[in-house]
Amino acid sequence: MGNPYLNVHRRIRKHQGFRLHTWTPVLAAAVAMPLVADHLLWFLPPEDQTVPLSAWATGLVDVALRLSALIASAVILHSYSDLVRGPDRAVLDVHPLKARALVTAIAIHTFRTRLYLPLMVAVLFSPVAARGEVEAYLGAVGLAFSGWLGGLGVGYLVHLGGVWAAYSSVLSAVLDALRGDNPRMQAALIYAPGVALGIVGLSLGFAAMGLEAALGGWTFGWLWLAIPAVVGFLSWLFVGRLAEKFYIRATLLLAEVDGAWGSRETPEISLEVYLEKFGRGRPELLRALRHGWRNLRTFATGGWILGLLSAALCWSDVSRAPMVGAGSVVLIAGVAARMAEGDPLWLDKALGVSVARVATARFLVALMYTGGVLTPLGLVLAVRHGMSGFLMLSGLAVLTLLVSAAAAAVARQWRERATWAYGTLALVAWAGFVRVIG
Repeated sequence: MGNPYLNVHRRIRKHQGFRLHTWTPVLAAAVAMPLVADHLLWFLPPEDQTVPLSAWATGLVDVALRLSALIASAVILHSYSDLVRGPDRAVLDVHPLKARALVTAIAIHTFRTRLYLPLMVAVLFSPVAARGEVEAYLGAVGLAFSGWLGGLGVGYLVHLGGVWAAYSSVLSAVLDALRGDNPRMQAALIYAPGVALGIVGLSLGFAAMGLEAALGGWTFGWLWLAIPAVVGFLSWLFVGRLAEKFYIRATLLLAEVDGAWGSRETPEISLEVYLEKFGRGRPELLRALRHGWRNLRTFATGGWILGLLSAALCWSDVSRAPMVGAGSVVLIAGVAARMAEGDPLWLDKALGVSVARVATARFLVALMYTGGVLTPLGLVLAVRHGMSGFLMLSGLAVLTLLVSAAAAAVARQWRERATWAYGTLALVAWAGFVRVIG
């Protein structure tokens, strides 16, 4: 009879228009590829030289492994947002439902809408195939697809398992030790993506070793490429059973987490948000800061994480700043585009706020959040690398202004589709920056 939730789920998310969105990043990658090829595919020997594959296979595997890990991280986070925080719960949880079939429909949605991730890698690595190294190209793309499938299966398993962990008396002591200022039940969901990435990352490590050995002549190494995909498939075998037990309980868990925050003895503490002092007397900016901290906190914390990583990578080599620094900036500035998701067209008018001021507030929040990237990276560039580092920092500052303004502008124009529009613009802007500055 088929899955009864496929059409229902599609209608709930029909505003996302996945066909257009799936191919837009791939086309953007095609535009960006000529701009970043010299830096991204640094391992390729000059065209006028004949160099054996074994001499540059290690470089190819290193780049492919990092991109595959990035893809796995993205699809794991997307599986969390689709499964745990998706719009289906508000619509369907009040009705009797078949949890296994619904989770399958949600997974199919994640599969379809995130297919662009490995396809972008296929486009970015196309110069390898153009050199005639088809074997190396297929190996790199195969690693990306395998990591993508592994992230999908493991992500769904671990996030449903996180609901079990939240209610488990066996793990309560562990969660109490890890949760910090968060409610215990929320800690299970907070650390679930890290657990999933650890599992997939380990399998990707073995797959990368197999790919390098295969490019060196060991035939059985090609089989190792399938390790992440096999791990994802084996994980998926347990998803249906977990869905029947814990999908609906996840709604109860989220309600209990929200209740735990609201019932604190000093509830005003739970209202404090990152950089809130800059929003005092500015209602639109304060609203944007609260939105960013409560619903998009990953951008705030992720900015500092990416900034520290970029600073560490650029400590000994300033030439890495265009790739890692600019990439981190355009990623974090996307918070402004995300802020418009789910806002109906009439919201600003109903609230009596200026549309222009709302856009300006989102622009300022993007600048503040990218400060987490530029502060540690800027210190390293200015102190460690002198004038060349200062000029690089100046270029990154200009890029930050441009992409933050672009993110706020597309949020005002396209709302729920703003992330896709911004992602396309940001990818091209990053590639152009790498080409010109690098």
